[in-house]
Amino acid sequence: MNIKNHYYKNIFNIFICVVIAQSFLIAQNKQIFPFPIDTVDITGNFGEIRNLHFHQGIDFSTKEKENLNVRSINDGFLYRIKISSVGYGKALYVLHPRGIISVYAHLNNYSPFIQNIIEQYQIKNKTNEFDLILIKDSIKINKNDIVGFSGNTGGSTGPHLHFEIRNELTEIPINPFFYFDIKDTTAPEIKSLAVYNLTDTLNPHIIKIVSGLKIIDTVNINSSIIGFAFNGLDRQYPKGNPNNIYQVQITFDGKTIYKHKLQYITFDNTMYVEYYAEKHEKQVFQKCFAPHLYPVDFYEVLVNKGRIQLLDTNYHKISFLFSDENNNQILRELIIKTKNIQNYKSLQEGNIIYCNKVFHQKTKNFELTISEKSLFQDNIGRFNYDTEKNKIIYTGTSYTLRYPAEVVVNIPPSMFDNKQKVILQSNKRYYKPKEINKTAAIFNVNELSSYYILQDNIAPKVTPLHFNKKKKAIMTNSNQVEVAFRVADNTIITEYAVYYNQQFCISYYDKKQKQIITKFPTEIIASDSDFIQIEVTDIAGNKTIKQYKLLVK
Repeated sequence: MNIKNHYYKNIFNIFICVVIAQSFLIAQNKQIFPFPIDTVDITGNFGEIRNLHFHQGIDFSTKEKENLNVRSINDGFLYRIKISSVGYGKALYVLHPRGIISVYAHLNNYSPFIQNIIEQYQIKNKTNEFDLILIKDSIKINKNDIVGFSGNTGGSTGPHLHFEIRNELTEIPINPFFYFDIKDTTAPEIKSLAVYNLTDTLNPHIIKIVSGLKIIDTVNINSSIIGFAFNGLDRQYPKGNPNNIYQVQITFDGKTIYKHKLQYITFDNTMYVEYYAEKHEKQVFQKCFAPHLYPVDFYEVLVNKGRIQLLDTNYHKISFLFSDENNNQILRELIIKTKNIQNYKSLQEGNIIYCNKVFHQKTKNFELTISEKSLFQDNIGRFNYDTEKNKIIYTGTSYTLRYPAEVVVNIPPSMFDNKQKVILQSNKRYYKPKEINKTAAIFNVNELSSYYILQDNIAPKVTPLHFNKKKKAIMTNSNQVEVAFRVADNTIITEYAVYYNQQFCISYYDKKQKQIITKFPTEIIASDSDFIQIEVTDIAGNKTIKQYKLLVK
């Protein structure tokens, strides 16, 4: 082993341990805060299974309403402001004593004082979306101050408040449940348990599903290397919203072999959910065994990575203890027995992408490099090129990558004339090249997938919502403070700006509604010379610039 690399690896591991220990101490030395919003209906808890990620906060229901008061949970200082058309949308971060940060996301707007600071920054820098870290301890926030108003911005699927508590040093999210006085006397519910055959480490698969509603008698299985998974939920109150289960513990013949708590989840490990959870026959099963690589801080106990190897045909007792944050518990037990003693299957060399090695494949059409530890487990799959579709075809299971992979693709001759418009499309994302040379485009990609090489020559389409065709103008009045434009593009919008009489206007791109909402300057002069100009650019650099006459009633 390279001694230098080994040294830095040990230093990194020590740092992670210190970070985790600090997060634990913060959680233990907690204090009870008031709710940030006038509701106790939690519709999404910490560690909940979401699409391609673990939920890293608490969602407070607003009963489909918007613009409810959002208050700071404690004294502190304004730490960070972020506005984006994706993710958390309009978000606010407050730094508090004892090393914690509170996060308020998907806001419609901010308090007037904070909004004024934001607008000054936007106008000065002529920017709509930004991520700003403020000077430390410069803007005081008091406990229960209104800091914003709830909304539905960014990647939100409906009006609510997403709230987080993070460690100041690392910004690792911590389970916020323990910082509030949340009434919960309802134990978790277990719908079903699944038994996995783990003899083939590259192909773990379910071989039996049993009911989780009661204590179960003997389960006969046709495998001696197994793992378990569960389908269950936890409610704050009877018939409340189904949330995830905080803690799971498994014992085998009285010995604890597995335990995890949803206490904190780092952002670089949130995609681990793709390995941890699996949908099977319309049920989502959470696996109580780990792949080859895994976040060590996710598990408190993990004997043999959660794999149970039966070395005999005797009866064995398995106990599952499920607990929520208030220690409401449910116990499920079963007896297992196998008649088929097996060994692990040997790996078949060839079409394997190893998670702990650099993967590199080069052909006459493309070259692909995946860094080691970008995946959590080895994966069966290979890449081939389809010249008719200009597509790199991947034959394995798609995963999000922890570290970007590099894809070098030869530009098809048909795209040479305008190769600056070349982009790459995967299953879920579009990528702009980081470099283009005479014959190839180079991309950094964030998912293991198939990739299309495309040429986008189509500029975004822009349509004002209050356009009067007869007068060929946008109609407004002195009381109207906003105007909206509908935007459409065959890829994605990356930049936008609106000007009123050449003066920059603050705008927000509502990606879900495909609208750009523009706020007028404080004063509007009603004259025939008033006009609005909008500029919209997509990922390939295609830009649409339109100018409209503005008529004020």
